[in-house]
Amino acid sequence: MARNKILMATSVLLITLNSYAGESGMSSAYSFGGACASQGVWTQTALANTQELRRITLQLRDDPSCKALGASVQSAVASLEDQVKMISDTPQRASRLSQLPNEISALRNFLISSPDMKGQVLQLMMNRSIESATLGAQVQQDATSMASGMTDFNTRLQRGANTGLQLTNQVIDSIPLLEECLTDSSSTAFGNYIAAAVKVVSSFASSGEGGSGSNLATTISKITGVMRNGKYASVLKKLNQQEFTASMACLMEVTTESYCHNRDGMSLFQKGMEDVRVRSEDNNKVTPSNPFAGYYVLNTHVPNVTKWLQKIQIGVDPKLPTDAEFQNKILQEVTEFYKGVKVLLGDYNTAVITIKSMPTLLAKQNAVLKLIGQIESSMNGGSRFGESKTNFFTMSRTPITIPFDLIGMPTPDQVLGKTFPKLAYDEWLQANMTSLPMFQDPVVLAETIGNNMKQIVQEANISAIEYFNKWYIVDKSALVNESMIDINYTVKDSLTAINQYLEHFKERSAKYDGDASILPAVVDTQVRIKKILDAYQRVENQGRLLAQKQDLSHMTPEQIDAMSANYEALVNTVYAEFNVMLSRSGFLANRMVNFVYQDYILLVKNKVNFTEYQQELFVSSGMAAFDKMLQTYNGNPAQIQNDLNMGLRINLGNIEALEALLKNSVISAVADLKQVENGKPDGFFSRYGRILQDMVDDKEVSPAHNIFSVLPKSLYYWFKNSDRYAAIGSTSGPQSEFDDARYIRSQMCIQGLAFVNQTGLQNLCQDAVLKSPIPGADVEKYNVSYAKELHRNLNAAEVSKQMQVSLNRSSRICAFRDFNRRNMVLFMTLGKTK
Repeated sequence: MARNKILMATSVLLITLNSYAGESGMSSAYSFGGACASQGVWTQTALANTQELRRITLQLRDDPSCKALGASVQSAVASLEDQVKMISDTPQRASRLSQLPNEISALRNFLISSPDMKGQVLQLMMNRSIESATLGAQVQQDATSMASGMTDFNTRLQRGANTGLQLTNQVIDSIPLLEECLTDSSSTAFGNYIAAAVKVVSSFASSGEGGSGSNLATTISKITGVMRNGKYASVLKKLNQQEFTASMACLMEVTTESYCHNRDGMSLFQKGMEDVRVRSEDNNKVTPSNPFAGYYVLNTHVPNVTKWLQKIQIGVDPKLPTDAEFQNKILQEVTEFYKGVKVLLGDYNTAVITIKSMPTLLAKQNAVLKLIGQIESSMNGGSRFGESKTNFFTMSRTPITIPFDLIGMPTPDQVLGKTFPKLAYDEWLQANMTSLPMFQDPVVLAETIGNNMKQIVQEANISAIEYFNKWYIVDKSALVNESMIDINYTVKDSLTAINQYLEHFKERSAKYDGDASILPAVVDTQVRIKKILDAYQRVENQGRLLAQKQDLSHMTPEQIDAMSANYEALVNTVYAEFNVMLSRSGFLANRMVNFVYQDYILLVKNKVNFTEYQQELFVSSGMAAFDKMLQTYNGNPAQIQNDLNMGLRINLGNIEALEALLKNSVISAVADLKQVENGKPDGFFSRYGRILQDMVDDKEVSPAHNIFSVLPKSLYYWFKNSDRYAAIGSTSGPQSEFDDARYIRSQMCIQGLAFVNQTGLQNLCQDAVLKSPIPGADVEKYNVSYAKELHRNLNAAEVSKQMQVSLNRSSRICAFRDFNRRNMVLFMTLGKTK
């Protein structure tokens, strides 16, 4: 209970953090892995915390109090720069003013030579005149300002000092806000102030001529900005690296898992096709040694029977509108009967609860009497059964005797009218109720009424089936003959195969000590199938007798009726045994699904005729593997094979694309994890040694190279793969006491086996081993070693060299998935396997 509460609380925390981060837009470009099996609630919670730390870091970086001084100074400097700019623009205005008279004169001459454009030319002349007047006023004002404030160096210097004092006052006003900032140092603020002061002095001293002072101020400002933002950038880089590493591992897991699932599907398909071939050679017999017999029965024989049951249920297609109306009338009457039975059972169960709650004997007796009246009214044509004119209850029972049939006593002569005075059944029961023995225990009597009611309903059900088959299915012989015509399996063949399978299932259940609680249902199903097969046998025997007759013209009417009777009896038997009216076509199918599932579990637990690969696949995936096996049989096998092969090709292409995209980043992450694992960072020579070894693996240089002679080539190789050798520095501290860095490095090494080219990984991963979390003496085989997996199947016997390479590639791609699956199988079967 406590563990469940902890997991629930963690899940709530995870959802909360994820939703908050999502709403705040805190997910970075390095979070792209999605959902994968190996990154559960703990990993997702840690990543959610990473996103929260990113949000906090950005919040501290953008603290308004820390930016108060910079914002105030920038506002003052912007205002002063506008003033200087206005002054520096004066020569440009004067130059433009001197050009306008010439333009106006040219337009006047053009007007004389081109009177047809008089309107446009006059408009341009007016615009130039307005511009000339405006610029004249501005130049006169600027000249006055320059003459009064910028005439000599002393004046400009005094103007700059006054402006500096104004800036200092603004700085002093910002100091209280700056004191509230906890993440910035005073040196950063002072640097901003110095930068602003330099810009003010340079602007007013030079009057806009030359930009060295202004550039110096900009440089100082940028340096102080780097000083402030550098630590935040470092924090964000570390946070991004955590997400990037998790995302890469997850993306590799999902991509390789897709290929491995596809590979499992192909393996199941080929096993299924092999099973079909062996079955064909064995004359389609269900053998007890075949662990896949149940799959074939459930996917071939059961649908064959179900399809025929659907035809029985639907009947023949009507040829005329009158045929349709007649069939609908029959179907409506039978449907109303079954709907009424449901209501009748509901009323009975409610009445029994009421009877048990009554406080006195007399009250219970009256309640029982009322129950009898309700049931009698329904069975004798009450409203419970709609407007149907056909009463199936009275086909096998006399209406007047039904109340006493329910009680379980003979009908009295007074009710039958043999003695006088004649009484109705309820009058007689009301008069004699207290003296009848069965009424002394009303609760027991109510249960007796229920049992007798179900018996009467069963008889009425048989009458309904006979009525339906007689009028709804006219040609029974055609329906039966259709079940005996098929190029693969007839319905009779399928029923025989199902019965054989159930017999083998009983034998296996006894041999491997299976759950015996399912066997009564198995035997019941066999009995039902046996009755149907016996009905088939009677039809077949009659056919053999008729085949021996030389002259059929002398057949008696009884013999002719007997032929039809056997067909009708077979259809009626199928209806009754497979409960077609209520269960439709699903009675046998629903039962067989449960039987085959139980058989499948029994075989897997006892490793009956399974290879190690099949055992791991079936145990780890449970019913999903069984469902996959069923899917492989549906449709055209050639199309299924095409689909599986196309999926394999696409998945391999996806893995190659992932290698091109992320291989160097994976290597960099593995190298960083190895540094954490070793407790010390790689030096220059160590990293350069990795570069040289990778060049040897890529055949860029020979193993006996000279370090100095290959230096230029190594620089180019480093430049081409610089992201592979980047010093990430994801953490400056040691790993936890649980060796988390060693484990994650081993995981990423095993996942990296999916890459075709192992250059860069092989040196870093040679000692990587993913160890099983389950302790035990023989648990070593559940570990996975990078070095062993790298060469697995390359020396496989009895296969070609090309097949060895293909098997090696597949086993490498699925190494991480198989590690997880083997350990899950080990855990699931602890103490269970024999």
